[in-house]
Amino acid sequence: MTRLHFPFPARTRHRIALCGLLAVAGLHPAAGMAQTPDSTRPDGTELELSATGTVQAPPDELTATFVAEAQADTAAAAQAQLNALISAAIATTAHTDGLEINAESYFVHHDEGDVHQNRKPRWVARQGLRLTAADGKVLLPLVGRIQAENLALTRLDWSLSRARRAELTRKAETLALEDMQARAQAAAATLRLRVVSIRSVALEEQNFPRPMPMMMMARMASADGAAPEAPTGQQDVTAMARATVILKP
Repeated sequence: MTRLHFPFPARTRHRIALCGLLAVAGLHPAAGMAQTPDSTRPDGTELELSATGTVQAPPDELTATFVAEAQADTAAAAQAQLNALISAAIATTAHTDGLEINAESYFVHHDEGDVHQNRKPRWVARQGLRLTAADGKVLLPLVGRIQAENLALTRLDWSLSRARRAELTRKAETLALEDMQARAQAAAATLRLRVVSIRSVALEEQNFPRPMPMMMMARMASADGAAPEAPTGQQDVTAMARATVILKP
C-alpha cells in the first residue's frame, strides 16, 4: 500500500507552532507577556498641603541673669573673692519660695595689664548666676538686693516655661490639623472629588518662642535700688501640619 505524504505548507507549520506556544503560555502565566498593575501606586489623586495654627499667651517665667567679677594679684585670691560674691548673692535668696538658682560658667584668666594706661597685671575671675521664677513678684524684689552685692544684672527675660509651651504647642497643633482638614475639603470640592483617606501627616513647631528682654528698664531702675519693672507681653506659639490626602470621585 502506497502512502501519500502531503507536507504542511511553511505558513501552516508556523501557525501551529505559534498556537503551541500560546497554549504553553496559558498553562504558565508567569511566562506570559501580560503585566499586573503596580500595587504601590495610590488608588486616587494625591493632594499635598500644609496648614498652620497659632495660639497666643503671656509668658509665665521670668529669668534674671547676673555676672560677678573679682580681680586680684593671684588666681587663688581672685577666686576666693568671686566665691564670696556668689555665696553672698545666693544667701540673699534664702527663704524665697518658687525660685530656681543656677550658677553658670566659671572663668579665670590673667590680664597682662597695660603700661600705657598704668594698669598692672592681674588675675580676673568671673561667674554667672541665673535666677528663674514663675512669678515676677517673687524675683523682681531680689534683683536690686543682688545688685547691691556687687553683681551686675545682664539680662531680665520673660519666657514660656517648658510645661506651658508644651500645652500651647498641642493647642496650636490641633488648630493646624483643623485648618488642614478644612483646606482638604475645600480643595476636594473645587476639584469635584471627595476626601477618602489621609496617607501621611507630619507636625512641627514653628517660631520657637524667644525670651522677651527687659534689660534697659532693669538697669535704669537699679540706680536707686528699687525693684525693676518687667511688664509681660503676648507670645505666639505656632505649629505646622503637612499631609498627603487621597481624593477620589
